Formats: sequence, structure tokens, C-alpha cells
Amino acid sequence: MVHPVPPPPPAPPLPGTSPSVILSLGLSAIRIKKPIKTKFRLPVFNWTALKPNQINGTVFNEIDDERVMEELDLERFEELFKTRAQGPIVEFSCTKSKVAQKAVNKISLLDANRSKNLAITLRKANKPSEEICKSIEKFDLKALPVDFVECLMRFLPTETEVKVMRQYERERRPLDQLTEEDRFMLLFSKIERLTQRMNIITFVGNFSENLNMLTPQLNAVIAASGSVKSAPKLKRVLEIILALGNYMNSDKRGCVYGFKLQSLDLLLDTKSTDRKMTLLHYISLILKEKYPELANFHNELNYVDKAAAVSLENVLIDVRELGKGMDLIRRECSLHDHAVLKGFIQAHDTQLDKLQKDAKTAEEAFNNVVNYFGESAKTTPPSVFFPVFVRFIKAYKDAVAENEQRKKQEEAMREKLLAQEAKQQEPKVQSQKKRQQQHELIAELRKRQAKDHRPVYEGKDGTIEDIITVLKSVPFTARTAKRGSRFFCEANLCDDANC
Repeated sequence: MVHPVPPPPPAPPLPGTSPSVILSLGLSAIRIKKPIKTKFRLPVFNWTALKPNQINGTVFNEIDDERVMEELDLERFEELFKTRAQGPIVEFSCTKSKVAQKAVNKISLLDANRSKNLAITLRKANKPSEEICKSIEKFDLKALPVDFVECLMRFLPTETEVKVMRQYERERRPLDQLTEEDRFMLLFSKIERLTQRMNIITFVGNFSENLNMLTPQLNAVIAASGSVKSAPKLKRVLEIILALGNYMNSDKRGCVYGFKLQSLDLLLDTKSTDRKMTLLHYISLILKEKYPELANFHNELNYVDKAAAVSLENVLIDVRELGKGMDLIRRECSLHDHAVLKGFIQAHDTQLDKLQKDAKTAEEAFNNVVNYFGESAKTTPPSVFFPVFVRFIKAYKDAVAENEQRKKQEEAMREKLLAQEAKQQEPKVQSQKKRQQQHELIAELRKRQAKDHRPVYEGKDGTIEDIITVLKSVPFTARTAKRGSRFFCEANLCDDANC
């Protein structure tokens, strides 16, 4: 007698499907139909089935798929479509009793997608089902990589699946008729405290990675909180900003006694009249010219960039979860003697204790610094608080660099203007120099000719008229072809040594 088995809730096979569909999927339908047993394992046909309430009034109520299957050569069909990997081959028979046995097998736990995904997961381990289950019982992470165990967590058997497996065993049906996935699930479901064991294995396997991930984040929050709170230069910079802000706003809004740190972002939005300089650019100039000891205030703010990327709330939750996981292992060891777990506790208990202390220190340090700046830890977590300083430091450095660039451009422009002005003034300078030389020569001639009482005149155009006048007053001598040699000797303009 065939005993119908209640279907599993998660994605059961749908009514209205034909026996050929059941053959492809390796599952029986929830509607009473003759169960199907195949000689070989067949591939999955990944279709989308109709729900039971969707077939009423359709063609599926008017066809008899079971009758069609009796007319087909299913042995040839299986030979053509059987998968390469096959389990133990059982004798093919169409008797009702054996059909019922195979039907229970195919009901086991899984719908098509679940069976397919489990098969993919098991191939990653490349181990027999018995070996995998024994390794889980022994907490043997050397035999089972933690990523494989995490994948198996998705296939923890449901209550319905466990009932189906137990029913299969009570009827004493042979295990070798089960597919590899079904055989694994049957053994898997029989592991004592399976969920607890799987959680312990994943905890142990991921402990070192979690520890290495959480520790730097806590250290960053601790270091950043301490450096920001104990930064005297930053305090003075904020003092300057407050002074300038009050000076700008006192006649409009009145003076204030402090400001939210997010206000630092607005320093770039407050611009000068010509809109060529922001308030932050001006502050950077003041620090360089008047407070040079404060110009490098950002060097006091350590690890703020790393702390800005930390979600302290999530980190604290993860630390608490690690504590719960260690407590779970302790309870397991108190109930059962597990050498592997005891060795794990001895090796890592101290590390977890330090991590928990660091978590408490980080939380207290951040609460102190955030309150110190007039903020609330509830509304201003590290991921909001520290990025304010990251942005402020970057904007300040950019402002310093832009000020330097502007200064270089102004100096270059000044030099260019001076060069142009000098080039324009050069003809005037040469003319003035020439006139100066002429005036000096005239003065010298006047001085030398004073004893002869000869008048010396300076033309308005700068020519030496007195020399021309003297030359005209001296008669020309044909014999020497010279005029007034005596004059030139007296004026020291003659180069004759015998004169």
C-alpha cells in the first residue's frame, strides 16, 4: 500500500504537473498521483510551475498525463538524458510497491532549486556525506573549511524535512536508493544539536578574522577620540573662527558662545566681496602670518580618517556577538568533553577579553570627545563626527595651497608690470642721460672760458652753441688747415704735444 507523505512547505512541487515533469525534477506532486521512480538520475528542468489555484479552468484539468507516460518508451528516454554522475543503479521495475519507495525518496526535503544548490555546495567539499557529517560532529575545521560550513548553514533541515526522513527510515527503505543529496540530508539531520554545532564551527572558523577586523577599528576610534580632545592648536583655531564669526554676525544676529562642528563646512561658502577668497582662505592666511605656530594644527589630529570609516555601533554589536559565541562554546564544553573546543578557549579567551575591554574604552573615549565638542553620541556617531575634521583638514590644506599659488601669480604679475614699465621708460632715461652729459660739458666749458670772457650759450635743443661760436671767431689758416689752434690748446682740446 502506498502511503502518501505530506509535502514540505518550502517551495513544494505544484499540482497540475505531469509525470514527465516529476521525472525531470526528481520530486513528486502534492496532488495524489502515481509516484515516479527513475532508473537513472536525470537533469533538472527549471520551469515555473503554476500554483494549484491557477490550474482550475485550464487545459491542465482536461489532460491525462499519466496515461501518456504509459505509452512512452521511458527507458530509452532515460538512456538519452541521464546525467553523467550516477549513484548505485537499482533494478528497474514498475511495480507499485517500489514506485512508492522511490516516491518517498523524491519527496525527501528539497524542491528543484534547493536540491541543485545543495549539490553545488557538496561538490565544493569533494568528500563523502559520511565524512562531512563526522567532521561536523568533531568540530574538525581542518577537514571542513569555514566557508563550506557557512554554505551548509543555508541547508539546515526544516522540521518537515526531518519528519519525512524519519518516515523513510521507519519504513526501512534502503539508503542506496536515495540520491547523494538526499543521503547527505538524512545523515545531516541526524547530527545531535546540529544548529548549535554549525554555529560553533562558524564562530571558531571566523574568530581570528573577526578579531583582526574589529581590533583596528576600535583602536582607531580610541586614538582619534584622544587626539581630537587633547589638541590645543585645534582649540585655538576654533577660537579664531568663533571670533571672526561673531565679528561678522554681532550686529545682525548677536554674538554666540559656540557652534556645531558641521559649521566648519560653511567656511568655504562664506566669500569675500570680490568672491576671490573664502573665509577659510582668510583664516589660513592669518594662521601663516600671525599665528604660524598654529598653521600645522592638523598634525595633532591622528587617525581621524580611519575613525571616520568606523560604524562604532556595528562594531560593538559584533563584539557582543563574539562574547555570546564564546559563552556558547563554554556551555558546550561543560556538557561534553571536546578537546578541540577546550583548546580554542584556552588559546583565544584572553584575546576576546582584551577586545571587549577595548570596545568599552572606545565607547567611553568617543562619548567623552563628542560631548566635549557639544555634540551627542546618539545623533553624532563616529561616522558623522570624525568626517567633519577630515573635510576641514582637507579644505584647509587646499586653501593654503591655493593661497600660495595666488601669491606666486601675483608676484609674477608684479614683475611683468615692472618690466613693461621699465621698457617704456628706457627712451626717456637715455634722453635724460644725454642731456645730463651735455649740461656737464657746458658747465666745464663755461668754467674754462671764464678767463677769456667769451660767452657760452646753450641752445634750447641741447646743442653746444658756444663751441660753434668760438670756431666761427677763429680765422682759417691755409698753411695748417686748422682753425684757432691756440683756442683748442687753451681749451685742452688739442692733441699736439708741441703746442
